[in-house]
Amino acid sequence: TLMMLVTALTQAFGTSALPSLTSAWTRGDREEIKDNMEMILKLTLCVALPAGLALSMLSWPLLNLLYGNNVIEVEIASKILQILGISVIFIATSTPICSMLQAVGRVDMPLKLMSIAMVVKISLNYTLVGIPTINIQGAAVGSLVAYLFVVVVGLYFLCKETKIVPDFVHVLIKPLIGAVVCVLIGTGVYNLLASVIASKISILITAVFTAIIYFISLLLLRVVSRREICMMPKGEKIAKLLEKAHILR
Repeated sequence: TLMMLVTALTQAFGTSALPSLTSAWTRGDREEIKDNMEMILKLTLCVALPAGLALSMLSWPLLNLLYGNNVIEVEIASKILQILGISVIFIATSTPICSMLQAVGRVDMPLKLMSIAMVVKISLNYTLVGIPTINIQGAAVGSLVAYLFVVVVGLYFLCKETKIVPDFVHVLIKPLIGAVVCVLIGTGVYNLLASVIASKISILITAVFTAIIYFISLLLLRVVSRREICMMPKGEKIAKLLEKAHILR
């Protein structure tokens, strides 16, 4: 359930990608195609990376917050969510990539990729779940490998079809650095708070604090542009304040 919350958000990026990217592809505007690809991938990863890492590293307190009365179930599910948290990054990214493939005329490719991924997942599920020491966690591993395949191969064919390679430093590396920093700080804050106050209150405070830290890190790393800030509510005012502070490019 927690995993699907993230994918529901990123699915919107894939849907919104189709009109603008298809239009740019039809006109043969390579610069606009590159801009659209990079924006979609960046927005997706800016959501998926921190959410996935947070689900993985804070799996027990998050599940305890929601299902605290079922101690055994939370203990079992938290171990699965540690793997699914990483999986969600690739699951969330796969939908926009498949949408972009459709936008540039490769409507066949998403179906082929998902069919192969399904075979990979079923094979790994059958093999790993049957091993007692792995058990149900094998299903999470199956999802991780299957969607990793979809993302890597899908991105390869997208670059091959468009003959455009996104700026991965700006699209992937910087958001990843911001996500890792904020989740590590958040984990430290949670451990500190949990030693003093109740776990459920600690995770709520940590969630708010981590979100603020992540947004600041994106600004400091120059990941978010003025145009993207202006798309937010009160974005113009926020952009002007950040420009005065020399944080926004």
